[in-house]
Amino acid sequence: MKYLLKLSLAMIFASFLFSSCVTTENPMGPEEPEDGDDDNEVVINTPTALKISAIIVTRFPATKSNGDKWDYHVFSSSPTRRPDIYVEMGKNLNTDHVYRSDTREDVLFESFFSKLTFTQPAASNGGSLAHNIPMNTEYIIWAYDDDGLSADDLMGSVQVDPSAYYNDDNATFVYERLSNGELTIEIEGRWIY
Repeated sequence: MKYLLKLSLAMIFASFLFSSCVTTENPMGPEEPEDGDDDNEVVINTPTALKISAIIVTRFPATKSNGDKWDYHVFSSSPTRRPDIYVEMGKNLNTDHVYRSDTREDVLFESFFSKLTFTQPAASNGGSLAHNIPMNTEYIIWAYDDDGLSADDLMGSVQVDPSAYYNDDNATFVYERLSNGELTIEIEGRWIY
């Protein structure tokens, strides 16, 4: 009986303590602004440019548009019949390129995961990556087969449109996959705010 009386008193005391702690305001909760402004509002920044740091070729046509191999050799099974790929980037075909990569010779993609990453220019006058593309400006990336003494073969091109890739999300890094026909090029970079 004594035990039951102590237990009852302890329960009454505990309920009194807990009920006296309940208030309508939570001191740990977020504070409401007094002037009606929301200080927690997210500000969406608009980038001024896309800074491309790498151009990556992940797929290219197996042959020229007429069905011929990319490079000529007397022996049809020669590995030198594979393309020697380089990329250029510029505003359009009528202007000088802002970047021309080094050339990768006798390219053969052996698996689905094969790719060519271009970050280095062909020469000191080949432009450079990283390169800033202003937001409302479109550039083109061309892939070519380097034919040495004869005219190089255009393998295809993709268009780079920075304003189409930005999602109003304050992102930092950019990774886009661009395709046109049998050519697939990925670009890596970051937004400049």
